Amino acid sequence: MGAISIVLSQKLGEKLRKKAAETDSLPEELGVELLQKSLNEDPEELVEHYQALSEKYFKDAKEFLSMEDLVQASEKLWGASALAVKAVAAKRGLKLDKDGSLWEFVSRLAKERSDFIRLFFTANALHRNFYEGQMNKAALEIATRDIEKLIEKLRSL
Repeated sequence: MGAISIVLSQKLGEKLRKKAAETDSLPEELGVELLQKSLNEDPEELVEHYQALSEKYFKDAKEFLSMEDLVQASEKLWGASALAVKAVAAKRGLKLDKDGSLWEFVSRLAKERSDFIRLFFTANALHRNFYEGQMNKAALEIATRDIEKLIEKLRSL
């Protein structure tokens, strides 16, 4: 699965980042969703996008962790987790775009696998750490293993 980069003007990039923040999305995620809607593409392509971006963010998180940029590692791990959840939802014909919809869907998934809640708590703590920066490297290394487990389990659904 290849990827294509798109260059945006500073102004358009800022608008995309602002809108993404308002919707608690990542700019890349929102950009592809908007493009997918405007092109009336197959929802299966959205699943592929979520999976590819989740993998990219997980890889990026490991690089940030090795550079000891713990705040960026935290946010990339959160993004990888959220997108993996969204991929499963998209496979099931659902779109998670409202506040709380990730947690609501993870709660439903927990009926299939009880550890989803605990693993997603880790992801949520990482999202919070992006703003608070309180976790140390050892905590992030443990969290990274939990996120890897979460993503692997989500892929198997």
